[in-house]
Amino acid sequence: MVLEVDPIRKNQRSVDDLIEELVEHRTWKYTLMVLYISIAQVYAATSSFVTTFAGMDPEPGDIWSCISEKCKNLTTDNTTLLEMFPCDITEILDGKEELVFGPSDIKWHLQRTSFSADLDLYCDVGSRSAQKTLIDSMFFVGSLLGLVTGGYVWDNIGRVNSARVSVLVTVIAHLVGTWCHNYSILLAIRFFTGFGDFVTFTGTYILMMELTGIKYRTSVNAFQGLTWVLGYPFLIATGYLNYDWNYMFLTTAILALVCNLHVYVFLIESPRFHLVNNDMKAAKKSLKALAALTTADLDVDEIEIVDTEKVNDREQTFIQQLKDLWTYPVLFKEGLCLAPLWFCINMFYYGFNFAWDMILPSASLYLGFVMGGVGEAIACCLSMPVIQFLGRRRAMIVFQCLSALVFLIAIADVDLGNDWGLDSVLSLIGLTTVSICFSNVYLWTSEIAPTSHRGLAYTLGSGLGKFGGFAGPYVFNNLGPATTRAVPWILLAVLSLLCALAAVFLIETGDKELTHVPAEVQERRKGFRYRI
Repeated sequence: MVLEVDPIRKNQRSVDDLIEELVEHRTWKYTLMVLYISIAQVYAATSSFVTTFAGMDPEPGDIWSCISEKCKNLTTDNTTLLEMFPCDITEILDGKEELVFGPSDIKWHLQRTSFSADLDLYCDVGSRSAQKTLIDSMFFVGSLLGLVTGGYVWDNIGRVNSARVSVLVTVIAHLVGTWCHNYSILLAIRFFTGFGDFVTFTGTYILMMELTGIKYRTSVNAFQGLTWVLGYPFLIATGYLNYDWNYMFLTTAILALVCNLHVYVFLIESPRFHLVNNDMKAAKKSLKALAALTTADLDVDEIEIVDTEKVNDREQTFIQQLKDLWTYPVLFKEGLCLAPLWFCINMFYYGFNFAWDMILPSASLYLGFVMGGVGEAIACCLSMPVIQFLGRRRAMIVFQCLSALVFLIAIADVDLGNDWGLDSVLSLIGLTTVSICFSNVYLWTSEIAPTSHRGLAYTLGSGLGKFGGFAGPYVFNNLGPATTRAVPWILLAVLSLLCALAAVFLIETGDKELTHVPAEVQERRKGFRYRI
């Protein structure tokens, strides 16, 4: 397809028109640059879930021995203690159940080392289970702060510049894990990993969407999700081939650096970012750099950017962004509708992925991630035609309702044999429907928010998602044992239906150009109907 430009308007073009023309005349270099942003996500799964393998619990039957005089004396008096699992050797102190042997008393002889064993987090006695879950959840605390920081740096400093700093934060945090043998330091590592990862992930995702034409956004979004899935083999290999848990962090640091070299080499800043910051010189510089990767016959210096009039009377600052929420209430209302989608979808998604050892047989943790990866791969392949055919809005409604149905059926306690239950199978199906919603909410947010607020929208939406991600492991791992097995599934089903309701109030954006400023969002909303 070749875009024909009206000669009268040839020297008066909008940024959207120019991006569309560049995309249609792209060469392999332009395509490679955009797709490599996605390919970089290959390391993301390893960075997010490395602690699942690094912290595998010792199991009954694993060999341990005494290293303290206390342990040696007790086992000499009662040799049967050596045949017991240390978690079962307890005593009552001040009315509380406590372990007799701590990490200073025993030494584990494991085929694979584990911070769970090194830091005494493997027994469900006292607060140990919650402390271990906190290691996973601290990743989301860090990502939350990263998103808050990102909301400012993406919209004011730039998508590329912010990624260059955040990649270093991630790599350094994982490198520290190579020498870590302290619980507090491990928490800090997970915090800074989450911080760096989500500044990088989200900033470069925004950039990718801003450099992609309308008709390709769904495909590029699906490809981005697929590259995340391609990271699962690296995650499994990192956990399986490294027998020392510290080396898992070293491997992840190397993978993170290799996958993100592009942010220092050939990424081009979005001209849309420069536009809303009233820097036409930089916007044209970015357009010229992009044009060099295409066969488009454009003399960028001679083109008048007609979007200028939209931003001339507006200064891009954080205070102005907040004022816009009051001046253009549609921004605030659409943000409120996106909020439950981000929170709940992240809760579902990370709840599943941090609970495979609970959902599937404990001996099949590797299999759990393989099956989960297969489910997400299916979701990515389905998301492109489904979202394109149904649209963002209808696809969200349909798959949230399907997720609710899956969660309700999973309440049934049906044993399928070999430690598999009906809830195990339905969890794999549920992960597929949830993954489609996960892919959809990322894409939809990039289209609903104007360029001036796109970073802020991801800060608020994805930030709430991190609270959901923080809560997910507790819902999947701890809520059922504390109540009944039906309670978590009922809660998830109700939340899915609430998400479907929230999607009803949002506008379809799949056939529309990206907006730059709030006034365009308000204009786009005119004539909206609440039809499904």
